[in-house]
Amino acid sequence: MHSARHISPCRRRAGASLGLALLALALVGCSSGDTNTQARSSLLSGTRGGSIAAGQLAPAAHLARRFAYAYARSIYRNRPPRLPGATAALRRDLLEAASRVPPARRGLHPRALAVTLRPRDDALAGVVTIGDGRSPPFTVGFVVRRQDSRWRVVAISPPS
Repeated sequence: MHSARHISPCRRRAGASLGLALLALALVGCSSGDTNTQARSSLLSGTRGGSIAAGQLAPAAHLARRFAYAYARSIYRNRPPRLPGATAALRRDLLEAASRVPPARRGLHPRALAVTLRPRDDALAGVVTIGDGRSPPFTVGFVVRRQDSRWRVVAISPPS
């Protein structure tokens, strides 16, 4: 008998919406009575002078969560599926990494235990904690960045 909980798609969407709302609140932070509307409208300033406004972060966070949950489910597969927002270069890297998965893990059913998102310069950095019920949980970092006028997952770090 499995002890893992099944989360319905509706509950996942509600959780993602709550997560986006919490992210927006965390980014806004507490106001100290600042009346500079330009400073408040730009939640994150990049090192190249670009900024990411609140309205732009919501789509990035939504994509990051979709990517993280799909990636976690597919991490042990021989041929990973196309993951939401992944660039062609990242898909090639993931296909190569799939060839190095130990055979003992192929039959396991990994899932995302937690997803953490943080704004960083002109990007959104994510970390997904993955568990399979047998191995110790591990984390994988990834980066979502605007590319050709849309948000894309452009990089991923090795599991740690």
